[in-house]
Amino acid sequence: MAYASLSFIPQVMKHIYIVVVIASTIKFACYGQMNFAASVASINRTEVMKSSVKIDEWHEKSFWPLYGKYASEVDALSLNTYRSLNDLASIDNATSEMEAFDYGKALIDFRLDQLAILRQFYIEIGSEFNGVVALQFLQNEALFDMMECCRIYESTPWKNYRFHPNKLSTPEFKSAKYNVMRKALTLAPEQATQFYTIYRRYEEECDALLGEDYSLIEFYAGEAVDYTPALAKHLGNDFLSVMKRELKLKEKYFLEINTSVGPSVAARFLAWEDYYSVVSKMYAWADAP
Repeated sequence: MAYASLSFIPQVMKHIYIVVVIASTIKFACYGQMNFAASVASINRTEVMKSSVKIDEWHEKSFWPLYGKYASEVDALSLNTYRSLNDLASIDNATSEMEAFDYGKALIDFRLDQLAILRQFYIEIGSEFNGVVALQFLQNEALFDMMECCRIYESTPWKNYRFHPNKLSTPEFKSAKYNVMRKALTLAPEQATQFYTIYRRYEEECDALLGEDYSLIEFYAGEAVDYTPALAKHLGNDFLSVMKRELKLKEKYFLEINTSVGPSVAARFLAWEDYYSVVSKMYAWADAP
């Protein structure tokens, strides 16, 4: 089995210096639904950002009020996003087909809204300051989101299906991955053939967009201060475009699997693929030069 621990997380932080604040505000531990909203709401985005972003002294006075405006707009939406992710990751045999579909659709919709706000403020920060500052903002927000999503999945039964290739050949990787997926999605024999026919098409499109093992993410994880403002701005725009295309790809196949195989399988596909992608991106981020 190609399970992976989260021991790589300190390496992920080598480009973005938020490990101390993250460690003090986000704990990778199981806790009940009653504590969920309080945990997400207690995270201070500005504190996290101040520990990681490198801004010239003359930019600080005007940057932090703008970032505070972003935080105030995105916090409530983030809470809805992470609540819907927690709902999706917590579905079980008692969850109705309608509920399963609604949880998946809500997560996609909230993430699209969240991405729209991220793009809006990325453009505003790039115009007000420069591309380097804007890329740092984007990198930190992307990594912050990955950390929180991973924390949520780790607090649910999905932690038993954490998967990442570990020096496996392609045939071994596919076999191991599909074996874990079969168990994670609890596919009935009559569902498996139809599901995997669709899933293989999803894999092909996902690999074409992000590279095998999400290796494209390395490209956006480099030190922003090493780039010219123009190059940093271009990379940030590309990164936002890739994030949206990935989300729309997941939505496309979530809806197709819902129609062909059923809402419960579609919802579990979305949870599996979301968790797998988060882990894969964090590995790719850690591998960035």
